[in-house]
Amino acid sequence: MAETVSVGGLRGWALVAASALLPSTALAQGAAQQDLLGLLQALDAASRPSANVTMQGIGSGTVAPGGTIFGSISGTDKRVDTGGDDVDGSLSFGAGFGDAATGIGMQASLNVTSVEDRDFGDSGFLSLKFGRRIGDPDLNLHAAIGFDNVATWGDASDNSVETTVALTKFGHLGGSWGKPYMVTLGVGSHARDDDPGLIAGFGLGLTEHLGASISYSGDYANIGLGVKVPGVKGVSVSLTCNDVFDEEDSRRATLSLSFALRNAFGLGG
Repeated sequence: MAETVSVGGLRGWALVAASALLPSTALAQGAAQQDLLGLLQALDAASRPSANVTMQGIGSGTVAPGGTIFGSISGTDKRVDTGGDDVDGSLSFGAGFGDAATGIGMQASLNVTSVEDRDFGDSGFLSLKFGRRIGDPDLNLHAAIGFDNVATWGDASDNSVETTVALTKFGHLGGSWGKPYMVTLGVGSHARDDDPGLIAGFGLGLTEHLGASISYSGDYANIGLGVKVPGVKGVSVSLTCNDVFDEEDSRRATLSLSFALRNAFGLGG
Protein backbone atom coordinates (compact mmCIF):
# COMPACT_ATOMS: atom_id res chain seq x y z
CA MET A 1 0.00 0.00 0.00
CA ALA A 2 1.70 3.16 -1.23
CA GLU A 3 1.88 6.22 0.94
CA THR A 4 -0.13 9.20 -0.27
CA VAL A 5 0.35 12.91 0.19
CA SER A 6 -2.10 15.78 0.13
CA VAL A 7 -1.76 18.06 -2.87
CA GLY A 8 -4.06 20.85 -1.67
CA GLY A 9 -1.05 23.00 -0.81
CA LEU A 10 0.74 22.01 -4.00
CA ARG A 11 -2.19 23.24 -6.07
CA GLY A 12 -2.05 26.68 -4.47
CA TRP A 13 1.68 27.07 -4.98
CA ALA A 14 1.44 25.77 -8.54
CA LEU A 15 -1.23 28.34 -9.40
CA VAL A 16 0.82 31.17 -7.90
CA ALA A 17 3.94 30.06 -9.77
CA ALA A 18 2.04 29.63 -13.00
CA SER A 19 0.44 33.10 -12.81
CA ALA A 20 3.91 34.64 -12.57
CA LEU A 21 5.42 32.58 -15.38
CA LEU A 22 2.65 32.38 -18.02
CA PRO A 23 3.61 34.01 -21.36
CA SER A 24 1.87 37.22 -22.38
CA THR A 25 0.39 36.03 -25.68
CA ALA A 26 -3.02 34.40 -25.60
CA LEU A 27 -1.90 31.32 -27.57
CA ALA A 28 1.09 30.61 -25.36
CA GLN A 29 -0.99 31.36 -22.27
CA GLY A 30 -3.61 28.81 -23.31
CA ALA A 31 -0.97 26.12 -23.89
CA ALA A 32 0.66 26.84 -20.54
CA GLN A 33 -2.70 26.65 -18.80
CA GLN A 34 -3.33 23.25 -20.39
CA ASP A 35 0.08 22.07 -19.17
CA LEU A 36 -0.76 23.33 -15.69
CA LEU A 37 -4.14 21.61 -15.76
CA GLY A 38 -2.45 18.37 -16.76
CA LEU A 39 0.04 18.74 -13.91
CA LEU A 40 -2.73 19.36 -11.37
CA GLN A 41 -4.73 16.38 -12.66
CA ALA A 42 -1.66 14.17 -12.37
CA LEU A 43 -1.01 15.40 -8.83
CA ASP A 44 -4.61 14.78 -7.86
CA ALA A 45 -4.60 11.28 -9.37
CA ALA A 46 -1.37 10.48 -7.53
CA SER A 47 -2.86 11.66 -4.25
CA ARG A 48 -6.00 9.51 -4.43
CA PRO A 49 -5.76 6.21 -2.55
CA SER A 50 -5.78 3.32 -5.03
CA ALA A 51 -8.98 1.28 -5.03
CA ASN A 52 -8.88 -2.35 -4.01
CA VAL A 53 -8.89 -4.47 -7.19
CA THR A 54 -9.61 -8.10 -6.37
CA MET A 55 -10.31 -11.44 -8.02
CA GLN A 56 -11.76 -14.58 -6.44
CA GLY A 57 -12.40 -18.06 -7.80
CA ILE A 58 -9.65 -18.32 -10.42
CA GLY A 59 -5.93 -17.73 -10.83
CA SER A 60 -4.47 -14.74 -12.66
CA GLY A 61 -1.64 -13.85 -15.00
CA THR A 62 0.36 -12.24 -12.19
CA VAL A 63 2.93 -13.54 -9.73
CA ALA A 64 3.95 -12.19 -6.34
CA PRO A 65 6.76 -9.60 -6.55
CA GLY A 66 10.22 -10.83 -5.61
CA GLY A 67 10.86 -10.72 -1.87
CA THR A 68 7.16 -11.02 -0.97
CA ILE A 69 5.83 -13.63 1.41
CA PHE A 70 2.12 -14.33 1.52
CA GLY A 71 -0.37 -16.65 3.09
CA SER A 72 -4.05 -17.31 3.62
CA ILE A 73 -6.43 -19.35 5.70
CA SER A 74 -9.79 -20.28 4.20
CA GLY A 75 -12.94 -21.97 5.39
CA THR A 76 -16.02 -23.16 3.50
CA ASP A 77 -19.43 -24.39 4.57
CA LYS A 78 -19.45 -27.41 2.24
CA ARG A 79 -16.87 -30.05 1.41
CA VAL A 80 -16.25 -30.14 -2.33
CA ASP A 81 -15.23 -33.81 -2.50
CA THR A 82 -18.17 -35.24 -0.54
CA GLY A 83 -20.84 -32.61 -1.06
CA GLY A 84 -21.55 -32.70 2.65
CA ASP A 85 -22.37 -29.69 4.77
CA ASP A 86 -19.37 -30.14 7.08
CA VAL A 87 -17.14 -27.12 7.45
CA ASP A 88 -13.87 -27.50 5.56
CA GLY A 89 -10.70 -25.42 5.53
CA SER A 90 -7.26 -24.95 4.00
CA LEU A 91 -4.01 -23.06 4.48
CA SER A 92 -1.55 -21.65 1.98
CA PHE A 93 1.88 -20.07 2.41
CA GLY A 94 4.29 -18.92 -0.26
CA ALA A 95 6.89 -16.47 -1.52
CA GLY A 96 7.75 -14.56 -4.68
CA PHE A 97 11.13 -14.50 -6.40
CA GLY A 98 12.62 -12.59 -9.33
CA ASP A 99 11.18 -9.63 -11.23
CA ALA A 100 8.32 -10.17 -13.69
CA ALA A 101 8.77 -6.62 -15.04
CA THR A 102 12.29 -7.16 -16.36
CA GLY A 103 12.60 -10.95 -16.50
CA ILE A 104 10.76 -13.98 -15.18
CA GLY A 105 9.02 -13.80 -11.84
CA MET A 106 8.29 -16.94 -9.85
CA GLN A 107 6.18 -17.81 -6.85
CA ALA A 108 6.08 -21.03 -4.86
CA SER A 109 3.31 -21.93 -2.45
CA LEU A 110 2.64 -24.78 -0.05
CA ASN A 111 -1.04 -25.64 0.25
CA VAL A 112 -2.37 -27.60 3.22
CA THR A 113 -5.78 -29.14 2.55
CA SER A 114 -6.30 -30.86 5.92
CA VAL A 115 -6.81 -28.50 8.83
CA GLU A 116 -8.87 -30.58 11.25
CA ASP A 117 -7.34 -31.24 14.65
CA ARG A 118 -7.09 -34.98 14.15
CA ASP A 119 -5.22 -34.83 10.83
CA PHE A 120 -3.83 -31.30 10.58
CA GLY A 121 -1.30 -30.96 7.77
CA ASP A 122 -1.36 -34.58 6.63
CA SER A 123 -2.59 -33.70 3.13
CA GLY A 124 -1.51 -31.03 0.67
CA PHE A 125 0.46 -30.05 -2.39
CA LEU A 126 3.13 -27.71 -3.78
CA SER A 127 2.37 -25.12 -6.47
CA LEU A 128 4.78 -23.23 -8.75
CA LYS A 129 3.97 -20.27 -10.96
CA PHE A 130 6.05 -18.31 -13.47
CA GLY A 131 5.05 -14.94 -14.92
CA ARG A 132 6.16 -11.91 -16.88
CA ARG A 133 4.84 -8.49 -17.80
CA ILE A 134 4.20 -8.24 -21.54
CA GLY A 135 4.83 -5.20 -23.74
CA ASP A 136 4.93 -1.57 -22.70
CA PRO A 137 4.47 -0.84 -18.96
CA ASP A 138 1.49 1.39 -19.78
CA LEU A 139 -0.27 -1.62 -21.31
CA ASN A 140 -0.20 -3.33 -17.90
CA LEU A 141 -0.59 -6.81 -19.37
CA HIS A 142 0.73 -9.86 -17.53
CA ALA A 143 1.06 -13.54 -18.43
CA ALA A 144 1.70 -16.54 -16.19
CA ILE A 145 1.78 -20.31 -16.23
CA GLY A 146 1.06 -22.18 -13.02
CA PHE A 147 1.44 -25.79 -11.92
CA ASP A 148 -0.50 -27.30 -9.02
CA ASN A 149 0.29 -30.68 -7.43
CA VAL A 150 3.97 -30.45 -8.36
CA ALA A 151 4.58 -32.42 -5.17
CA THR A 152 1.79 -33.99 -3.11
CA TRP A 153 1.24 -35.87 0.12
CA GLY A 154 -1.60 -37.51 2.02
CA ASP A 155 -5.04 -37.50 0.41
CA ALA A 156 -3.67 -35.36 -2.43
CA SER A 157 -1.09 -37.98 -3.42
CA ASP A 158 -3.22 -39.27 -6.30
CA ASN A 159 -3.72 -35.82 -7.81
CA SER A 160 -2.10 -35.24 -11.20
CA VAL A 161 -0.26 -32.04 -12.09
CA GLU A 162 -2.71 -29.31 -13.13
CA THR A 163 -1.55 -26.50 -15.44
CA THR A 164 -3.09 -23.08 -15.89
CA VAL A 165 -2.06 -20.43 -18.43
CA ALA A 166 -3.56 -16.96 -17.95
CA LEU A 167 -3.38 -13.37 -19.18
CA THR A 168 -4.37 -10.48 -16.91
CA LYS A 169 -4.91 -6.87 -17.98
CA PHE A 170 -5.17 -3.97 -15.53
CA GLY A 171 -6.73 -0.64 -16.41
CA HIS A 172 -9.23 2.07 -15.47
CA LEU A 173 -12.81 2.35 -16.68
CA GLY A 174 -13.20 5.60 -18.57
CA GLY A 175 -9.49 6.44 -18.43
CA SER A 176 -7.12 7.18 -15.57
CA TRP A 177 -9.87 8.91 -13.55
CA GLY A 178 -12.17 5.88 -13.56
CA LYS A 179 -12.45 2.84 -11.32
CA PRO A 180 -9.52 0.41 -11.63
CA TYR A 181 -10.24 -3.04 -13.01
CA MET A 182 -8.56 -6.31 -13.87
CA VAL A 183 -9.57 -8.80 -16.57
CA THR A 184 -8.26 -12.37 -16.71
CA LEU A 185 -8.58 -14.92 -19.50
CA GLY A 186 -6.92 -18.31 -19.50
CA VAL A 187 -6.99 -22.05 -19.97
CA GLY A 188 -6.78 -24.74 -17.30
CA SER A 189 -5.79 -28.34 -18.00
CA HIS A 190 -8.41 -29.61 -15.51
CA ALA A 191 -10.82 -26.67 -15.56
CA ARG A 192 -13.87 -28.46 -16.95
CA ASP A 193 -14.69 -31.90 -15.51
CA ASP A 194 -10.94 -32.59 -15.25
CA ASP A 195 -10.54 -31.72 -18.94
CA PRO A 196 -9.07 -28.55 -20.47
CA GLY A 197 -11.36 -25.54 -20.29
CA LEU A 198 -11.51 -21.78 -20.33
CA ILE A 199 -11.35 -19.58 -17.24
CA ALA A 200 -12.26 -15.91 -17.16
CA GLY A 201 -12.85 -13.16 -14.64
CA PHE A 202 -13.44 -9.47 -14.08
CA GLY A 203 -12.54 -7.58 -10.92
CA LEU A 204 -13.41 -3.98 -10.09
CA GLY A 205 -12.05 -1.69 -7.37
CA LEU A 206 -15.02 0.05 -5.78
CA THR A 207 -13.34 1.99 -2.98
CA GLU A 208 -9.95 2.19 -1.30
CA HIS A 209 -10.85 -0.87 0.76
CA LEU A 210 -13.57 -2.71 -1.20
CA GLY A 211 -13.41 -4.66 -4.44
CA ALA A 212 -15.79 -7.06 -6.22
CA SER A 213 -15.31 -9.75 -8.83
CA ILE A 214 -17.09 -12.29 -10.98
CA SER A 215 -15.33 -15.28 -12.49
CA TYR A 216 -15.86 -18.53 -14.37
CA SER A 217 -13.60 -21.40 -13.36
CA GLY A 218 -14.50 -23.86 -16.12
CA ASP A 219 -17.36 -25.71 -14.43
CA TYR A 220 -19.20 -22.89 -12.70
CA ALA A 221 -19.35 -19.17 -11.90
CA ASN A 222 -18.18 -17.38 -8.76
CA ILE A 223 -18.83 -13.97 -7.27
CA GLY A 224 -16.75 -12.39 -4.54
CA LEU A 225 -15.98 -9.38 -2.40
CA GLY A 226 -12.54 -8.43 -1.14
CA VAL A 227 -11.86 -6.01 1.70
CA LYS A 228 -8.52 -4.52 2.72
CA VAL A 229 -8.42 -4.41 6.51
CA PRO A 230 -8.17 -0.68 7.39
CA GLY A 231 -5.02 0.22 9.27
CA VAL A 232 -3.37 -3.18 8.78
CA LYS A 233 -1.00 -3.11 5.83
CA GLY A 234 -1.13 -6.11 3.50
CA VAL A 235 -4.06 -7.87 5.21
CA SER A 236 -7.36 -8.54 3.45
CA VAL A 237 -10.55 -10.55 3.87
CA SER A 238 -12.54 -12.05 1.03
CA LEU A 239 -15.96 -13.68 0.83
CA THR A 240 -16.72 -15.82 -2.21
CA CYS A 241 -19.81 -17.66 -3.37
CA ASN A 242 -18.49 -20.54 -5.47
CA ASP A 243 -20.80 -22.19 -8.01
CA VAL A 244 -23.20 -19.32 -7.51
CA PHE A 245 -25.84 -20.80 -9.86
CA ASP A 246 -25.41 -24.30 -8.37
CA GLU A 247 -24.51 -25.71 -11.79
CA GLU A 248 -22.49 -28.51 -10.22
CA ASP A 249 -24.61 -28.88 -7.08
CA SER A 250 -21.68 -27.48 -5.12
CA ARG A 251 -22.72 -23.95 -4.21
CA ARG A 252 -20.82 -22.87 -1.12
CA ALA A 253 -19.51 -19.84 0.70
CA THR A 254 -15.77 -19.42 1.26
CA LEU A 255 -14.27 -16.96 3.72
CA SER A 256 -10.53 -16.20 3.51
CA LEU A 257 -8.07 -14.13 5.51
CA SER A 258 -4.91 -13.28 3.58
CA PHE A 259 -1.70 -11.37 4.14
CA ALA A 260 1.21 -10.24 1.99
CA LEU A 261 4.50 -8.79 3.24
CA ARG A 262 6.69 -6.99 0.71
CA ASN A 263 10.50 -6.92 0.86
CA ALA A 264 10.51 -9.71 3.44
CA PHE A 265 13.98 -10.83 2.34
CA GLY A 266 15.32 -7.41 1.44
CA LEU A 267 15.01 -8.37 -2.23
CA GLY A 268 12.60 -5.58 -3.06
CA GLY A 269 9.79 -5.69 -5.63
